[in-house]
Amino acid sequence: MVRYLCLRCKREFDASQLAIMMSVRCPYCGYRVIMKARGEGIKVVKAI
Repeated sequence: MVRYLCLRCKREFDASQLAIMMSVRCPYCGYRVIMKARGEGIKVVKAI
C-alpha cells in the first residue's frame, strides 16, 4: 500500500483517500504539495 505525507499538516494517508478527490490534494487540509512517505526499514546494499 502506498502511503503519502502532506508537507503542511504532516499527516499520512493512503492512495485510496487520494483517489476519492478529483485533484491531488491532502484530504485533511487541502494542501497541494504531498510526497510519498518513506519506509521504516533501512536498506543495506553490499558494495562490490
